[in-house]
Amino acid sequence: MDFHQKSYDLHTKSYEKLVTDEDDLDLYRNWFDNDTIDLWRHRRMLEVLDPFLNQFPGSAWLTVGDGCYGTSSTYISIHGGRSLPTDIDISLLERGKREGIIDDFKYANAEDLPFDDGSFDYVYCKEAFHHFPRPYLAVYEMLRCARKAIILTEPNDWVPSPIIRRILQLVKNWGRSLLGKKIPHPDDNNYEPIGNYVYTISIREFQKIALGLALPAVAYKQFHDVYEEGVEHEMPTDDSPMFKRIKRKIKANTLQKKLGLNNMNHINIIIFKESPSPELRSDLQKKGFKVVDLPKNQFI
Repeated sequence: MDFHQKSYDLHTKSYEKLVTDEDDLDLYRNWFDNDTIDLWRHRRMLEVLDPFLNQFPGSAWLTVGDGCYGTSSTYISIHGGRSLPTDIDISLLERGKREGIIDDFKYANAEDLPFDDGSFDYVYCKEAFHHFPRPYLAVYEMLRCARKAIILTEPNDWVPSPIIRRILQLVKNWGRSLLGKKIPHPDDNNYEPIGNYVYTISIREFQKIALGLALPAVAYKQFHDVYEEGVEHEMPTDDSPMFKRIKRKIKANTLQKKLGLNNMNHINIIIFKESPSPELRSDLQKKGFKVVDLPKNQFI
């Protein structure tokens, strides 16, 4: 059996534990009604969609890797879009449709999407790309199915690290070698129990994908996210020690980024198939996005 097929088989059972835990199921059933720190965290990520939903009400969306009750799709629907959630594990999507949380869903392997070219205005993939065994196949599939743009919210690549951090790492590695200790590969332990390597993404990689396809523009916004066990049950109130701690960590990492000591750990990336309108461009910039117009291929 091929490695990627083994990964597919494991991913088709990824929600097995959640399906048997009624407390967790209740959380995700009512996710947008429960004012939790976890919802606060994910709203920070999902707000990348707001400029598109504001500018193009009623637009058609596909969400990829959205198997946990179709939460991304639900956000789109709440804000006036029409969305179809998909996943390789549809156990919770089946329950979501049965319980009236979502209208419909479809089984789909992200690396071989069962849709015609340009079937949707937009395709969104939130925190799923890094689980795929062959994720760049999925990027091209998403681009094939989208008419206007694809949008990803994913862990940000830490390579290359800022220069100061790289110097500190070289000193640390030098010390380890003097002591006769092994210098670990930077990707050691970057595998998940579900069987996949964690593919973080970078601005440069996605610009090259867009350039190779002669696409007009990309946009991106880096940000920091912090997860702590228990955020699913804690309210984001001013007197919550956990909420204060999480916001403090976000501010600290943002400062480290400015000082050249660290990268932000998450990124929103958009690849446009058609040039963004001035209004959309303005809305994205107000949200903190940098829009990059790409050079045209003069030979095509």
